[in-house]
Amino acid sequence: MAAILLDTSVIVDHLNGRYGRTEFLDQLLEQGHSFACCSVNVTEVYSGFRPGEEHKTQKLFATLEFLLVTVEVAQKAGLLRRDWRQKGQDAFLL
Repeated sequence: MAAILLDTSVIVDHLNGRYGRTEFLDQLLEQGHSFACCSVNVTEVYSGFRPGEEHKTQKLFATLEFLLVTVEVAQKAGLLRRDWRQKGQDAFLL
């Protein structure tokens, strides 16, 4: 299946047990998908976690594939976001 690059909001919701994210991610795992993160996710999550959350955050990131964000990847992400916004959706798939 596919490696899915998680949005930071999905990571935060999963860590905090909100909005059924954990159950949704579990379903995707059962379907054979894997998950990835990038430097943007790490920066955003670490800038906002509270005292005592570092261990569970590190544990989660250790399970994710780490993808490098190249100029080409950033451009593609920007174009995808633009296309989604033009369709009336200002968020990514997850």
